[in-house]
Amino acid sequence: MIARALALVVMLVGGAQAQQVIGIAELADRATALHPAILQAEATRSAASHSLRDAYLGFAPRANLVFDRSGERLNVIRSDNFLYQRGDRGFSNRAYTLEVMQPLFDPRLFAQLRGSYAALRRTREELTGVRQRVLFELVQGYLTVLASHDGLLVARAEEDVLRRQLAELRSRARLGLSAPTDADEVEARLGQAEAVRIAAESTLNANFASLERRAGIRVGPLAPLAGRIPMVAPQPAEPQPWVEMAHRGNPDVRALDAAMVEARALAQQQAAALLPRFDLRFTQNRNQAGLTVYGGGSDIADRVLLFRMTIPLFNPDGAGTPYFAANSRSVAARHRAADARLDVEERVRVAFEEVISNARREASLVAALTAQQRVTLGKRQRFTAGLLRIREVLDSERDLAQAQRNLLGARYNYLLNLMMLKRLAGDFAEADILYIDGLLDRRAVVVDRIRQPVSNSINR
Repeated sequence: MIARALALVVMLVGGAQAQQVIGIAELADRATALHPAILQAEATRSAASHSLRDAYLGFAPRANLVFDRSGERLNVIRSDNFLYQRGDRGFSNRAYTLEVMQPLFDPRLFAQLRGSYAALRRTREELTGVRQRVLFELVQGYLTVLASHDGLLVARAEEDVLRRQLAELRSRARLGLSAPTDADEVEARLGQAEAVRIAAESTLNANFASLERRAGIRVGPLAPLAGRIPMVAPQPAEPQPWVEMAHRGNPDVRALDAAMVEARALAQQQAAALLPRFDLRFTQNRNQAGLTVYGGGSDIADRVLLFRMTIPLFNPDGAGTPYFAANSRSVAARHRAADARLDVEERVRVAFEEVISNARREASLVAALTAQQRVTLGKRQRFTAGLLRIREVLDSERDLAQAQRNLLGARYNYLLNLMMLKRLAGDFAEADILYIDGLLDRRAVVVDRIRQPVSNSINR
């Protein structure tokens, strides 16, 4: 119905039918392949995977090989020890040390492992959340462009009607069939309508720029929505199941839950630094001395197997008592996760009510638009017959444009809030992209940015 009402002005927006349009599905495929936010989240997840591997390696033996080589100059000037040989001579020393240490029990390692698992879960959820956010923002940006385009069509239609009425009144005034003030009133309304149309053109171009920023690529002509779209209640048809789904599946909430566990593990790791730990050490040394004060060199090899128990007493790592700060950060992370759940619950309920409201309003808005079209047509005819003043016709034309905007707004709000509802529930995926893509009309006139400036002067 809206498409029929705006058919007279569709061709003024530009864009040939033969132009290659890009739908939401194609745009999502291109944008998500190299989107910097997704690549950044993938790199962060990869870093967390390496950290988990390193945490496991903390339980493995630790081996070090140390090689020392030194040169020494020895000058025995005088000695009461008859074994010492007087004289000046130089020699070199070499030493090899192999040390292997196997941790037997270290509470810090277990806390570090728990924190690494939590960090990996957090980065995985963050990656899922980033992917869903990018897809949702693409849908939001795409639909916002289409909504601003439809708003431009309504503004152009209203402006064209006023131009025709102004031309008609001027002709009637020359014949003495209408008062000059009627034309002045129409001209005043036309100036306002022209200003609205210019603002709508600017909004369309700005929304194209916003879509390109979200996509990360240049965006060409878009396909508009079909004339009618299904507007049904979401399933489940009650808000509480959606809230529960969001608490379980929202990736942002899940990431904060994992961050809470990660912060708690860090606090446990700091606390474990004050607990006893046990390890087994094996050392093999070989020292080759070129000379000694006794006159002869030496080559000594020894092996040591050592069981060590370390009991921290005070400030063991020279860092004070970091446990208290880590524990406070753990408490803050817990409250942050709880606050996020409350925020998500509120947004789910708001989005659900918007979906329900717009779905229920559509039939009333369609009926109101149809009735307003009949009212406007009747007032035009009565004005032509000299039974009405032009102001009543102008008011009716304004009400018709507003009825068109109300219906368009309800449809776009329905789609955006439906996608938002699924996004908050953690259920937003490529299938939803394909659903929106299936609502597009690729045979209609394409939606493109305004490339040529339009004169803002009113023809008088």
